[in-house]
Amino acid sequence: MSRLNTLLERLLAPVCAALMAALTLTVLWQVASRLTNRVIVAMDWPVVLTPSTWTEELASFLLSWTALLGAAYALRRGEHIGLDLLYKGFDARWRRIADLATRIAVALLALVMVIGGALLVQITLALDQRTPALGWPMGLIYGAVPLSGVLMFAFAMERVYTEHAAGDMT
Repeated sequence: MSRLNTLLERLLAPVCAALMAALTLTVLWQVASRLTNRVIVAMDWPVVLTPSTWTEELASFLLSWTALLGAAYALRRGEHIGLDLLYKGFDARWRRIADLATRIAVALLALVMVIGGALLVQITLALDQRTPALGWPMGLIYGAVPLSGVLMFAFAMERVYTEHAAGDMT
């Protein structure tokens, strides 16, 4: 399980980087096309470039995919933010219990994402719902939810197994 999760983590890093780069370029194009159009209109030149109509939609989809896959990547690396004010006051036994409870809660939330996300994908594909500007199937856009849920579940359960199941809670 650990080898598979390590491979998934190594694949997620460049995927998240590519999604972030695509998001950045999309937003830059959106801003550039809007500003160029404003200059053309202000100068009373013939309109040869209109503001991009698809970039806002694509940017929101890329942001969703980046956030969800990035959350799974951060979970695997143990880099999620946390409030540890109370946690630091615990002794070692209570810290292990808090860690276990947190990881189980994350795994359960991930299962909700998998089941609910898969149903959402199935329904939107069956209804042939499409995005307004790009015309893409909404099921593909929503696919980030169950995919990140599967990754988060695998990463959380790996931590439960390696850090807690192998040792006792005393």
